[in-house]
Amino acid sequence: MTPTVVKAADAAQFLSFLPRMLGYHPSQSLVVIPFHGARSLGAMRFDLPGGDEDAVDRVAATVTGMVCRLAEADAVAAIAYTGAKFSDEERMPHHDLLTALERRADACGLRVTDLLCVAADGWGSVFDAGCPAAGRPLGDLEWIGAGDIPEPDGDQATGAELPGCSAEERVRVAQAMTALDTAIAVLCGPPAGGGTAEGAALSARTECKDGITGEARGGGAPPDGAGRGDGTSDLGPVPAPVSGVAEDEASVTDEAARVDPRALAAVCRFDDLPGFFEDALARPVDAADPYDVAALVWCLARPSLRDVALVQWSGNLAQGDEALDAQLRWESGEEYPPHLAMRMWGEGDSPQVSRLETALELARHTAAAAPRDARPGSLAMCAWLSWALGRSTHAAAYAERACEIEPEHGLSQIVLSFVSAGHLPDWAFQRAGAR
Repeated sequence: MTPTVVKAADAAQFLSFLPRMLGYHPSQSLVVIPFHGARSLGAMRFDLPGGDEDAVDRVAATVTGMVCRLAEADAVAAIAYTGAKFSDEERMPHHDLLTALERRADACGLRVTDLLCVAADGWGSVFDAGCPAAGRPLGDLEWIGAGDIPEPDGDQATGAELPGCSAEERVRVAQAMTALDTAIAVLCGPPAGGGTAEGAALSARTECKDGITGEARGGGAPPDGAGRGDGTSDLGPVPAPVSGVAEDEASVTDEAARVDPRALAAVCRFDDLPGFFEDALARPVDAADPYDVAALVWCLARPSLRDVALVQWSGNLAQGDEALDAQLRWESGEEYPPHLAMRMWGEGDSPQVSRLETALELARHTAAAAPRDARPGSLAMCAWLSWALGRSTHAAAYAERACEIEPEHGLSQIVLSFVSAGHLPDWAFQRAGAR
């Protein structure tokens, strides 16, 4: 992709372009633009702090520290977007924050190109000695550039809503999940040693093969009368025809005991779990049938299966295979490979952005279609993928929704701790520094 190059003649033109660069109109935000020379390296958004001095200095220190993580950054600009007014105190709102940021940047050897404020009744620059006490008119910030750069809609929280899903579709997915549970119990049987259905799915590559093809794992002799002694078997005696009442009774199906063949087929796809996750990623979200969705909801609700998807969707199919093998070995008591575990914390190679975007779209549609009680796993995946893309505001929104359903949900709590601490993945800085 060729980046769009926009040259701003002055501060007003720069501010008019910034929402288009971000993709939203910031509200109650401090937006920081690192530069290498005259070229921007991306943008960072932070919530505006409260008015106390400690909070102001803490945010200024955090922001400057993040800019310093960009190897190429040698300058910075900062803009406070606020609902406050110049007229409230006859001065620029958040002036203290902007000047604190200037002090921190100067101490770190960063050149400050501008410090700006866009308030409810005007805008201005700390460096503009002629800025009126009431600010300059907001009309100065109207976009006058090319029309091929779209006008953003909403603020930083916009877009975190789940996509629309009809009640009928949710009912079909819930029914498919019930059938899936039955099929798993039939194919895999009760988990050995007090294990879980999650563990059964991890070993489904052997369990499902045995259940469907009838391959013998133990090599024992077939039941009496079932074999010919040469390794093959024939059908037993054919029963006599039935008629009348007996025939009617024999044709009645016990719906309660019936296993849905579509659910059986879905479960047997767990035989190649990375293949299942990759197919889900490649398929348009509106092309998935209820059993595809139910199977994905089921997997994302189980941490060890979800973690395979997390590694794979932020990496590739081969890494998904490796993650599945590592999970099986961990279940057997071996150490989990650190280079796979570090992915969750945002360390390691930079993921492909388009792949993360596709995975997020898939997880969002899966969460929307899932029954409420089964939704936290999918929401947590939405949260982590959003965080991995640098969208901490969206990540927090998804994680909070998951915790409303399951207050102690593990991955959701992890993502919330990342957001609260201002922790971003290492690759966020790698991507920005590579532009």
